[in-house]
Amino acid sequence: MLDRLKAELASAEAELREHMASWDYAFAMGSSRDGATNHPLHRKTRERTEELTIRCRDLRARVAEHQM
Repeated sequence: MLDRLKAELASAEAELREHMASWDYAFAMGSSRDGATNHPLHRKTRERTEELTIRCRDLRARVAEHQM
């Protein structure tokens, strides 16, 4: 069980790193000028970032529970 959780965590962290290295992420995080923050693509990118971050945090917590 612990090995599976660690593998899931590694995969989720890799997916988050890849997402954060994308141009979509760069534009979404730097788009505060001229009201561009409300662009639908930027909102979707921010939502995806939040989803991935939450997934990683939850998996880290589950791994920590099993290591106690």
